[in-house]
Amino acid sequence: MKKFTRSESKFIFFTLFILFVVSGYNFAISIRRGRDSIRKNDIAAVQGALDTYFQKYKVYPDATEDGLIVGCFENGPVLDEKTEVPINAIPCVWGQSKFEDLRSIPQDPNYKKGVSYYYTSSGQQYKFYIALEGKDEAEYTKVIADKNLQCGTKICNYGRGN
Repeated sequence: MKKFTRSESKFIFFTLFILFVVSGYNFAISIRRGRDSIRKNDIAAVQGALDTYFQKYKVYPDATEDGLIVGCFENGPVLDEKTEVPINAIPCVWGQSKFEDLRSIPQDPNYKKGVSYYYTSSGQQYKFYIALEGKDEAEYTKVIADKNLQCGTKICNYGRGN
């Protein structure tokens, strides 16, 4: 049985190393795009729940200063007799609180790194923001990034509203 020469071994090692680096880079990009896809799906799911809330109460839920949705209830909604708007709503906790038809309101895939979603509302209009990781994503919006809104530890750069 013939062994590889030193130069053949180096060539094989170098080739495998290049393949490993290229594959690792592409794998990292795929993982990042997957997280961004989750964020886009989350924003669509929350929009559906916000629309359900609006259909029930004729108003979108308020927002806290740090971008939480004030539309969750401990023991069901208590409505104002005149406006029929809930008066006992509390801030929803991303990833924990039940909100309308969502078992738990979504949270950013990188929540352990302090990244979160950001919500604003005037009652009749809302905006929901996320921080996409990929600046090469088609939905990345520089105008939103320039607003310098904090999606936790990241700057929000994509949003949807009504």
